[in-house]
Amino acid sequence: MHLEDFAVGQQWRSGARTITDDDLATFTRVSGDENLLHTDPQHAKELGFPAPVLQGPFGIAALFGLMHEMGIVADTAIALLDLDWSFSAPLLVGDRVHFEMTITRCRRSSRGDRGVVNRALRLVNGDGTTVQHGTSAMLVRARDTGGPVDAGGPVDAGRDFGTREWAQRLAPLLADHPDFADATAAFDGSIALAAGREAVQLRIYRGRVLETARSTPAGPTFTVAGSELAWVQLAASSRNDYIARAMRGDFSASGNTHEYLRMTKAVVTAWDAIRELAGMAT
Repeated sequence: MHLEDFAVGQQWRSGARTITDDDLATFTRVSGDENLLHTDPQHAKELGFPAPVLQGPFGIAALFGLMHEMGIVADTAIALLDLDWSFSAPLLVGDRVHFEMTITRCRRSSRGDRGVVNRALRLVNGDGTTVQHGTSAMLVRARDTGGPVDAGGPVDAGRDFGTREWAQRLAPLLADHPDFADATAAFDGSIALAAGREAVQLRIYRGRVLETARSTPAGPTFTVAGSELAWVQLAASSRNDYIARAMRGDFSASGNTHEYLRMTKAVVTAWDAIRELAGMAT
């Protein structure tokens, strides 16, 4: 697949592979990590594990191996750019694992002939337990070189959450939303919206969005933040359940929490516009 074939919200699920004794022995030899946790069954049991545990990086290697088998970027991948990873549960010999992937951002590079695709990844065992998860960006070839307007920009600006270009498209939708104007009628400040590493501020005065900017002189009154995956999942959800997702930790608020609570209706209403702009809801 080329850059143009990816879209925010796309999902994949791989086939499964069973972890074997040979996998553990081979990875131990290649990595040089011969800690007793990986090589001594009795030591592993004393630590509370039923058997020796695979080295954590084995899960990453297995995931990328499964991804290669799917052939998604077999002839278009240029580079792996980053990896932000968490280890949630042990991997054991006999586990049958697969991975799930969601595309969370797509941007064409300034060169135009390639672009960056951000992915949320999780490795799941046969019990449905997420054993490892994280995010990773990859650089892939584009089918076209792109024009001057496209170079350095998002593949789909309506889903490039947290950027100024995205906020500039969002502002007119908020202006047309009477509930948002009503909820912010007595507000004078800035609301920051952060999706992963991208953040933008909406400068609001008495129901009107005056400007969108990466920063404002006084800073944001409060910030609503979530991972790129959290944004994609709410944008694609069948209903706007921002409050429920915030309560379970998908989104957080920082800054003036009193003002955030007072403006909760405005944030929920903004999500109606965000979902409309993204065009992902089913």
